Amino acid sequence: MGMATSLEMYMLNAGIEYDLVHHKPTATIAGAARSAHIRKDCVAKAVVLKDEEGFALAVIPSMTQLSLRKARAMTNRDFVLSSEDEFAPLFDDCAVGAVPPIGNAYGMRVLLDETLEDETDIYFEAGDHVNLVHVTDWDFEILMRGADVGSIVRH
Repeated sequence: MGMATSLEMYMLNAGIEYDLVHHKPTATIAGAARSAHIRKDCVAKAVVLKDEEGFALAVIPSMTQLSLRKARAMTNRDFVLSSEDEFAPLFDDCAVGAVPPIGNAYGMRVLLDETLEDETDIYFEAGDHVNLVHVTDWDFEILMRGADVGSIVRH
């Protein structure tokens, strides 16, 4: 399948330099990191949230869990986790379960966990189960422009 078209076009238009890291097919982002021999703390994963206003994308390190309480407090919105069936139409150019954490490419509000700002290299789903996108911290910052940044993971 390769990189999702929406993601690829967004990155091209933003002037983002990236590498694709191919790995064995995996079902999870943690599995992808393991397969590609990448530290899990520099791999960003997407968690799709919803409320009565619509969808949002939480971007957190792959080895952590989202705190809905913290996401709600940061945004003053009553977010819950969205099901795959609910958000799949938003990511129709991606394989099921391979959502890239670049909400701007899909017109979504983004919540970014602040710990990802400490990494110099970031990896994330390309929209399939066999490729990760690698960008520098500088390019990741551009991709996250406009995101709400704070502590949104459980400790």
